[in-house]
Amino acid sequence: MIIERWIIAGAIVLCILLIWKFVPKERAREAWVPFLSMSSVTWAAGLFVVERGWIYYPVQLFGKENQVNESSFTFEFFLFPVLAILFSLYYPSSKKIHSKWLYAIVFSGVFTIAEVILEKYTDSVEYDEWKWYWTFFSVMLILMVNHQYVMWFKKGLKGENHA
Repeated sequence: MIIERWIIAGAIVLCILLIWKFVPKERAREAWVPFLSMSSVTWAAGLFVVERGWIYYPVQLFGKENQVNESSFTFEFFLFPVLAILFSLYYPSSKKIHSKWLYAIVFSGVFTIAEVILEKYTDSVEYDEWKWYWTFFSVMLILMVNHQYVMWFKKGLKGENHA
């Protein structure tokens, strides 16, 4: 169980380092939109899959404090939202459609591979009725939908004067 705690701590440190390294200071405010919108989506989705018994998180960041909500706080409020920030900030908007799909596939694939490794070799996450390809497709779909929301949000701000 100690290795899982180190994995959780490492994931949080990794998220902080990714934000520090890949979010330019001039785009820091812009990064809040995908972070907050993704946090709200993953909170609801995470509760749903855990309550259905499809995924189980034996080791939690807040074990005793989180007995009612057994979803993964680290995944839903750090990992996935930070992934959404990077996805939206570096999305290849000016590229052709196949480049955009490849971008989404790579992001989802890396995330899915990491989760499968954690599921197989640690007690960080356990699949019950869940399959790896559900992670892959749901991550890709949610990232794409979240990015569309971010673009819609930014479009509404362009015409306003922000002093």
